[in-house]
Amino acid sequence: MNENDEFAYSEVRAHYFSEERLQDFCYYAIKMANKYDYPDAYYDVFVTLTLTENKPIDSLENKTRCLALYYLLKAKELGSERGKYDIQNIFPDSIPNSTYYLEEMSKE
Repeated sequence: MNENDEFAYSEVRAHYFSEERLQDFCYYAIKMANKYDYPDAYYDVFVTLTLTENKPIDSLENKTRCLALYYLLKAKELGSERGKYDIQNIFPDSIPNSTYYLEEMSKE
């Protein structure tokens, strides 16, 4: 996966998720998100960060929680529909901007 190839990314995603190798997959998700602004990859980073810990989002260590929420909200901002359910559950009243969580993370 050297280029912005969404099909190849989907294939890699399916492989790693089927084998429950989320930590190994996280590298590819971060690369596609940060380098190519692929919306679904942002959501996948959120998923890998939260499922790897196998804890509710509120019980994660604060920096990990902020990072996960940044990626979730960034996915939404870029048009991904995949995190819609998570966003509605985590933010029932109002949805903050993704950069809020980057700022929160940098305060520590």
